[in-house]
Amino acid sequence: MSMLPVIEAPDWYETIRMGDDVTLIHEPWIKPFFRCNMWHVRGRDRDLLFDSGLGHFSLRNHVPLVAERKLVCVASHTHFDHIGCHHEFPDRCVHSA
Repeated sequence: MSMLPVIEAPDWYETIRMGDDVTLIHEPWIKPFFRCNMWHVRGRDRDLLFDSGLGHFSLRNHVPLVAERKLVCVASHTHFDHIGCHHEFPDRCVHSA
């Protein structure tokens, strides 16, 4: 019998710096079809988080980048894999349907 690996919360997210102020955050253990690319963009006065993943583990608790400064969290749309951690951010939004 094969066993699936047990992934602990600190290993759930991966961050990849794409530029000076742009970081890709994703959940590498999720199949690509269900995986959301989350983008952190550092701004002058506040930061932007575009999408927040599945929410299996707390994004704020395990990716310090999203908890360092004031941040607005924007959802591209409301599929489960894009809004899972939106509840962790007091300043959050999505377009109206």
